[in-house]
Amino acid sequence: MAIELIAEVRADFGKQKMKKLRALNRLPANMYGGPLPAPRAITLDLHQTELLLKANGGKADYRVVFEGKSYPVTIKEARTEPIYRHLLHLDFLVHTDA
Repeated sequence: MAIELIAEVRADFGKQKMKKLRALNRLPANMYGGPLPAPRAITLDLHQTELLLKANGGKADYRVVFEGKSYPVTIKEARTEPIYRHLLHLDFLVHTDA
């Protein structure tokens, strides 16, 4: 069974805006590939995502629920803060069998 992550659209870009987003407990991420016509900028709940990744690892089966659809994804990159190892950003590759 795949682990579901609930995502929302992200309209803000830039280093300072991402810092503010993380302060609001939101994790910036990108989705690309598969049935998506273009890469999508999204946000996830930071605390919930960190707990799920620590419990299940980066190789588990994940699904991102976004705009009313559920996409099977693979985590391609997880950027972390170098000292405290907090998540800073995720990149998801959407599978073609979505």
